[in-house]
Formats: sequence, structure tokens, C-alpha cells
Amino acid sequence: MTMSHRRRRIQPLRKPNKPIQPRKRPVKKIRSDWKSNLIQFFIGLVLVIDMVLVYFIIRNCSSQAVVPVEEPTVQAVPEILQIEVLNGCGVQGVAAQLTDYLRSQGFDVVKTDNFESFNVIETVVIDRRGNLENGIRIAKALGLGEERVLQEVNDAYLIDATLVIGKDFKNLNGWQSIE
Repeated sequence: MTMSHRRRRIQPLRKPNKPIQPRKRPVKKIRSDWKSNLIQFFIGLVLVIDMVLVYFIIRNCSSQAVVPVEEPTVQAVPEILQIEVLNGCGVQGVAAQLTDYLRSQGFDVVKTDNFESFNVIETVVIDRRGNLENGIRIAKALGLGEERVLQEVNDAYLIDATLVIGKDFKNLNGWQSIE
């Protein structure tokens, strides 16, 4: 079997009688319509205004606003003092009665006992923590002067002050005669 090959004849691009002319592309006319230009201008203007507004909104939201806050006034609550009451006069019931009185005045009496002797003439308050103001508070509650407050700081004591009741107990605030 033989294949028959056909020859194809290549045709020239031009016709023999016609001169060669460049191909003409259709030229699109750009219409200069004033309405569309005006619309495009306003769209651009609106976009620019939007961008400026967004910028200011972001800038204002991201900046930390300083709002003056009035700090609450903290009133100093008097510290609850832990004290011990010791009977130094030898009269029975005096320490218990003054303990009740001091507790009614807001003091925390943690111990009521007898002093090492019953020869104490004047009632004294002994500060144990180095804060003389605490001793003065206790003295004022009992009607004693500041001269009756002594300071004997001892870290071994877990109390703020010691009240040693003397033979002058009848002159103290909170004392009522025991019948």
C-alpha cells in the first residue's frame, strides 16, 4: 500500500494585482462625556473623605483616653489593738470589769490575769510594739493622761499593750463599784 501524498499548494498572501497595504485596526474612540467625568470625580472625592474619616476614627479609638477618676477617700479605721489586762491592786473582779469595758470600746482583750505583785499604786499602760499612739488610745479610753503610758518594746510579746491596774482603779473610766 502506498499512500498518496497530496501536495498542498501554498497560496501567496497577496493577490498579484493588488499592492500590499497594512492592516487597519479599528480605533476605539474614547468618549469624553462630561457626565461620566463628573460622576468619577465625586466617587473619588467620597473615597478620599471616607479614608480621612476612617483615619481620624482609628486614631481617636486607639489613643488612650484620660478620664479623671476621683480616688475614693479612705478613712483610717482605727486598728484593733490586742491588749492584756493585769490586776496589780489585788481587788477581786477589777480586771474582769475593766476587760468588759475595754471590749465595749473596741479593744481586743486577749488575756486577763494578775500582775506579779499587788503593790501597784497608779494604773499604767505599757506599749509593747513601739507605737506609743496605741498606748495613748488605751489611756484615753480609761481617762488616763499620756504620762501614764510607758514603752517597753519586746518582740516576744504577741500583744500591742499591757494594762496594769493600780490602786487608783476607782478613778478609771469604766469602773463601777462592785457591791
